[in-house]
Amino acid sequence: MSEHNDPLKENQEELPRVDSSDDQTKQQINSLLTRLQRIRRSHVPVPEYNYEQLRAEYEKQANSDVQKLQQETRLQRIQNLIAQADLNPDWLFEKMDHEDPVLGYAIQTAQSFISGFEHWEQNGGSCILIYGDYGSGKSTLAGAIAHELIAQRQKSVIFQQWASIIDRLFFAVIEDQDERNRYRRALEEVDLLIIDEIGANKTRMVESQSSFLGHLLRRRRNLSKSVILITNHNPASLHQAVGDFCFEAIKAFNPVDIHLTGPSRRPRIGNYGG
Repeated sequence: MSEHNDPLKENQEELPRVDSSDDQTKQQINSLLTRLQRIRRSHVPVPEYNYEQLRAEYEKQANSDVQKLQQETRLQRIQNLIAQADLNPDWLFEKMDHEDPVLGYAIQTAQSFISGFEHWEQNGGSCILIYGDYGSGKSTLAGAIAHELIAQRQKSVIFQQWASIIDRLFFAVIEDQDERNRYRRALEEVDLLIIDEIGANKTRMVESQSSFLGHLLRRRRNLSKSVILITNHNPASLHQAVGDFCFEAIKAFNPVDIHLTGPSRRPRIGNYGG
């Protein structure tokens, strides 16, 4: 730095002395001026700051704080979504037997459904029809899909047995009409609706129930919302169970069928199999 630009050397001329008739005042003022002069000439180093570096460090810390807050918010949302979906915590892909050839294909198909989920949210929704005997792993597979969509993509899910939906809406399990309306809207608007045990142990559903399911599926199709339907009926017997109106609503999704075959995959409990 050149001398004429040095802020420490500017204004370093001698401070004027004070002429006063009062000797005591004169001494005090001149003593003060002397001290000021000494401070001015002391050349106390002025720290130099790299403001670009300081700014970068500040932004890095700020971004770290934001990311931490976002992560905490994401984890809390995931926990809330899992609680709302009421999922079995053991319904996870990693707890399924990937060496089982039937499950291996089913898991691969499920992963493809997950990968294309956002695409179907823009294109009319998608549908998986999972069918097979009791204990074949249908609910577990659907639950694993739900867990994955919640954990990785924070999608909202309702996993409900068909009988439970009917009880809530048709048999006053939910007594308040406004609450029933909110539940019905949730069935229509949730990101993924999983309905388990459709037509269980019945060759034909009650017409009013079949009609409701048909309207619900059409509504979700119009909103580009995806569904997973679980049943022990094969497609032909499901058609007979739900009737033409409802079955046509299922077909509108151009569903992917997953048929789970083989012996029960449920763990044995005591002396009970199955």
